[in-house]
Amino acid sequence: METEPEQAQSHEKKIRDPFSRTIKDEPISNEQRRKELQHLLDLLQIEYKKTAEFHTLIASVSETLTIAWKRRDAKSELALKGLLLILEYCLSHVFDGHEVFEIFVTSLGYSTVIFWKHCAGYVFDSDLGRGTKFRDALLFSLTLYDVNTGKNRLRELYAAVPGIRKSLLGVNAKQFGERYHHLQKKLSRYGSHSSLCSVSSESDAEEAFNVKSGNHSDSETEEEKKPRSGLATPHFQQRVINVSNAPPVSLKREKTGDWEIKQGSGGLVACVDPVMSKDHENLWLANLGMNINDKRHKRRGSVVSTPDSLSSPGTNTLGLPLIKQTIAEVFFHVLADDDIDAPKNEKQKKAREEMSLLGVLNNYNRGNYKLNPVVVQEEDYNVYYGGISNGLLWPALHNLPEYIVSEYNDEKQLRAHWCAYVRVNYQFAIDAVRNSRPQDFIWIHDYHLMLVGMIMQSLDQHLEVGFFLHIPFQPPGEFFSKYSTVGFAVLRGLLRFTKVGFQTHRDRTKYIELVQHYLGTAKITYDEKMDIYSVANEGWTCSLGVFPVSIKNDDFLKFVDLPETIKLKHDIRKKVMGGNPLPDGRFFFSVERFDYTKGILEKLQAYKRYFEKYPDRIGKDVLYQIAVTNRRSVDTYRVYQDECIELANKINETFSTSNWKPLIFQTDGLQRSELVAAYLAMDIGVVTPKKDGMNLVAKEMLVCNPRAGLVLSTGAGSEIQFTTAGLYKENGEKNYHRISNVFDEEAYCDAFYAAALEPEDVRKEHGKRLHEFIMANDIERWSSAFLDPSWTHEVIRPTQVDTLDDFFSLMMKTRNVRRQIVGRVLKGIPIRSHFAISLRNAKESLEQICKPGTHTAEFKSGSDSSEVAHFEIDNELQEFERDLSFIDYVQSEDADNVEQFVDVS
Repeated sequence: METEPEQAQSHEKKIRDPFSRTIKDEPISNEQRRKELQHLLDLLQIEYKKTAEFHTLIASVSETLTIAWKRRDAKSELALKGLLLILEYCLSHVFDGHEVFEIFVTSLGYSTVIFWKHCAGYVFDSDLGRGTKFRDALLFSLTLYDVNTGKNRLRELYAAVPGIRKSLLGVNAKQFGERYHHLQKKLSRYGSHSSLCSVSSESDAEEAFNVKSGNHSDSETEEEKKPRSGLATPHFQQRVINVSNAPPVSLKREKTGDWEIKQGSGGLVACVDPVMSKDHENLWLANLGMNINDKRHKRRGSVVSTPDSLSSPGTNTLGLPLIKQTIAEVFFHVLADDDIDAPKNEKQKKAREEMSLLGVLNNYNRGNYKLNPVVVQEEDYNVYYGGISNGLLWPALHNLPEYIVSEYNDEKQLRAHWCAYVRVNYQFAIDAVRNSRPQDFIWIHDYHLMLVGMIMQSLDQHLEVGFFLHIPFQPPGEFFSKYSTVGFAVLRGLLRFTKVGFQTHRDRTKYIELVQHYLGTAKITYDEKMDIYSVANEGWTCSLGVFPVSIKNDDFLKFVDLPETIKLKHDIRKKVMGGNPLPDGRFFFSVERFDYTKGILEKLQAYKRYFEKYPDRIGKDVLYQIAVTNRRSVDTYRVYQDECIELANKINETFSTSNWKPLIFQTDGLQRSELVAAYLAMDIGVVTPKKDGMNLVAKEMLVCNPRAGLVLSTGAGSEIQFTTAGLYKENGEKNYHRISNVFDEEAYCDAFYAAALEPEDVRKEHGKRLHEFIMANDIERWSSAFLDPSWTHEVIRPTQVDTLDDFFSLMMKTRNVRRQIVGRVLKGIPIRSHFAISLRNAKESLEQICKPGTHTAEFKSGSDSSEVAHFEIDNELQEFERDLSFIDYVQSEDADNVEQFVDVS
C-alpha cells in the first residue's frame, strides 16, 4: 500500500511542470491553467471557490500556497509547483496580469529571496531551452511592481540570483568596450601605427604597449615615448548623456529613396543642443519610434487594445517617421506608406532602407555628438505617447483636467496604458545605463520619462541622474485620487533622481507641497543661500532647483541684420498691414503650437471683444496668428483646433472692411529666417498661454526686436521669471502688459488696447529692458547652472563651525568623501567634480574659525556653553591640501603612478 507522500507524488506526476511548454506546443490556455491549479489545491486540501474567475482564484490562494510552501513538509513541493503555475501565468500576461502579479509578490512576504532562488532555474531554463522570454517578463514585472507600490523588490531578485543584473546590462561587453577604447587612446599617444585589429587579446594589447616604435622623431625623449595612462585618462572624463523622447534631428526621405538628416526643431532641442554640441563624446538617446499604422508585423500575443481616439500619427511632432523593430529585434527600419520604385524583392527593399538610414545616422555621429536610437515596442508606443503622455500627464500637469482623455475614467484601461508607459521608461532606463560610464552625467528630459531615474537607480545605484521638467507641475487634486496609480508613482519617481530642475518657483513649490501632503515620512530641508530643497525619502535623497530655461540668442540674432531678413520684414508687414496702413495701426503677432494649453481660443475671444468694446480700432490693428497644427489624431486637439478656426473665420466675417481684415490665421509654421523677420515686423508680441513651462517665444520676440511691446499672461513661466527679476511690479515699473486671467475677456481686451495706445518711446524703453535681461540670461547660463555639480545634496556646503560637535560632524562628512575618492580611483573610475568642491568648502569653513595668521581654531564645548576650547588644526588643513592636490594629480595626464597612490592611501 502506498504511503501518503507516495500518493501525493503519484498525483503530482499528472500535473504539467510549469515553464515546460516546448516551442512546437500550442499556447497553454487559461482554462488549462485553472484546472491544473485547482487540481493542486485539491491535493493540498486548500479550500477555494470553484466558480471564481481565474484572477480571483489566484488572488485568494496565493498567500495560502506560500504558507504551505514555507512549512517544508511533504506537500511543500506541491505548493511550490502551484506558486510556479501562478508565476508562469503572470509572466505570460504581463499587461493584463500585472495586478495579479502584485498580489502574488505581496503574498510571498519576507520569503521572496528564497523563492527567487528556487524558481530562477525554471525561468532561465525555459528561456534557454524553449525560446521563451520569461526572464525579461520577470524583470519588467518586478519593475512595474516597484513603480506602483513604491517598494524595491527588484533588488531581492538581484540578491537571489547573482549576475542577473550584469547580464541584463551587458556589463562584460561594456567593460570590454571601455578597455578597447582605452587601448586605442594609449596606442594613439604611443604613436603606434600597427592595426588594432591585430590585437587578439588583452595580454597581446599589454605587450603592444611595450613595443618600441621606430616612427618617433630623433628629438623625442624617452619620457615622451612612454604611453601615458593616468589614473583618470581624459577619454574617461565626464560626458553628458542626454535622454529624451523627442530626437534632436528630423529625417526626410528623398524621391531617390535616400534619407536626409537635418537638425530638429522644438523647445527641448533648442535648449539642449548647444550643451551637447560642446563635446563629440556626448551621447543623445532618443526615441525614433516605430510605424504603428503598419499591422503586417503585429506580434502574436499582443494584449493591448487601443481606442481609435488614442491612436498616434505616422510621424511624431518633429515630422520624424515612426520606426518599428524588425522581427529579429536587432535592427530597425522605416516603413514608409509612399514607397517609391519598390523592388520586387521585399527583403532587398528592407535591406536597402536599413543600410541607407543607418548610413545617414553614422555620418551624423561622425560630425556631431553621438545619436543613439531607443526603439520601443510597437504595442507600447500608442498608449505611451498618444495615450498616457498626451492624454493624461500633459493636461494634468498643466492643471487642465477637462482635457484628460475620458477613457482613463476606467481604472482597468488606466492601468493597462500605465503599464505601457512604465515599459517604455524601462527600455529608456536600460539603454541609458548600458551606454553610461560611472563618471557620466545622465540628463533625462520631460514628462514622457519621469520614471527613468527610479528604474536606473534599481539597476545601478552609483549613477548621477538629473531630470528637467520642461512643462509646468500643477496637477489637480484628483490626480492623486482619481488617477492614483499614476499620481503617486510620478510623485515618488521624481525623488529617485539625483537632482530635479523645474522651470519656476511656482512649480517647485507645488511639488514640495504635494510631497509634504502625501509622503509623510519624507524629510525636507531648504538651503536658503543656494535656493535648493533636498528631500530624503525611503533611503534616497534628491535635490530640487529652479532653472528658467532660455534660448541661444545667437541663433536668432544672426538673422536680424541680414539684407534678406530686412526685405522679408517689410514684405511681411505689407502683407499683414496692407499697402497704406493707418499711422496708429498696430501689428500684433502671436506664434505657437496649436495646443489647448496655449490659450489660443481665449485669445481670439478677447480679440473679438476688443473690437466690440473699442470700435475705433477697427481698420487699424491686425493680429497675425500662427498656430502650427499638431496631434490632430487626438480627439481633444482636433475639436479644440476646429473650434478656434471657426471663431477666427467669424471674427473676419464680422469686422472686415473692403481693404482690411483684423485677423490672419495660419496653421503652417515659419522657417527660422521668416520667423525672425516676423518678429522684426511686429509692433506687439502676444504670448498668453493658459499654462506653460516657460514659453520661449516671448524671449525670442524681445531678443530680436527690443523695440516691441509685449502682452504676456501669468500662465507663461517666462512671466514668472520676469516678475521675480523685478521687470513687472504691481506698484512700480511695468515693462509688459500682464494678463492675469486669460478667461477674463474684459481685462484681456483692455490689455490689447493699452498695448495699442502705448507711446512708441515708452514701448521701446520697456522692450529694451526685457531685451537686456534675456541677453544676460541665455541658454548657456541655464545649462551651466543645471549641470553645475555644486548644487546637489551630495556637496558639503560652506558652514559655520561653532562647536566641537560641528567640527566632528564636518570631519565625518569629509571622511565619506575621501572614501569615495579612494574607492573610485582603485576601481579606475574618475572622481566626480563635486568631491573637490566639498573638500574646498570644508577647508574654507575651518580656516574661517582660525585666529588670524594661525591654524588655531576656537570652539564652544556645546551650543549652550560659553566655554571656549582652542585646538591646533594644522594637520587637518594640511590633509585637505593634500587631498585637493591629489585630485588635481589624478585628473592630469601624467598621473600614472598607481603604486604611489596605494602607498599613501
